[in-house]
Amino acid sequence: MATLAYLLHLFTFDPVFYAKTPRQFYALTFLNFLPYVAAAALGWWNPIAYAVGLLFFVSYATLMHRGRGRSVEGVVTGTALLSSTFLLVKAVAAHQLGPKDYLLFVGYHVATAYYVESRLAFRNVKPHIALYIWAPVAVFAALLWPSTLLASAEPLYKFLKNVKSNVKYSRYEDIVKMGWREFARSAFFTALLAVVYNIL
Repeated sequence: MATLAYLLHLFTFDPVFYAKTPRQFYALTFLNFLPYVAAAALGWWNPIAYAVGLLFFVSYATLMHRGRGRSVEGVVTGTALLSSTFLLVKAVAAHQLGPKDYLLFVGYHVATAYYVESRLAFRNVKPHIALYIWAPVAVFAALLWPSTLLASAEPLYKFLKNVKSNVKYSRYEDIVKMGWREFARSAFFTALLAVVYNIL
């Protein structure tokens, strides 16, 4: 069920938000919701995870329909939506969810979205915002679960360094390289979280 949900998102998320007609939008939205409805019917779900996912979806859909999908708010909300699918999939597959999931995984990707936006020459985003989001998340998580410091350290260094020396990119090639770099960092962060959750 979780795999089906992931594959549906992978191949239909863009068509959902760039649908040319309301009928296409609602049809594809319903299709993406089906695995979660089935999982809830079977008792494989978490109401908080579902509520968070629905909130981000509605928020991003509203911004898209207002033509603000590519604005800073749209990018950050879209990032929160995509990262929250991890919570939904875990709720379906593992039938449980802990506060660490919300704090660290979604918090990391939202902070990183602001980090990336602050590096773009055509955006007016202060580099401090990413740090303001991540620092309280990392501190709070560390106070409750000290082992999370292992995963929180590299992002904290990245955001602090960005405040000290914020380099702006305008060339397409530089932006693409930054995208791949952040993709690798996200994979590394996720792997460290897996270690924290399952080993430490």
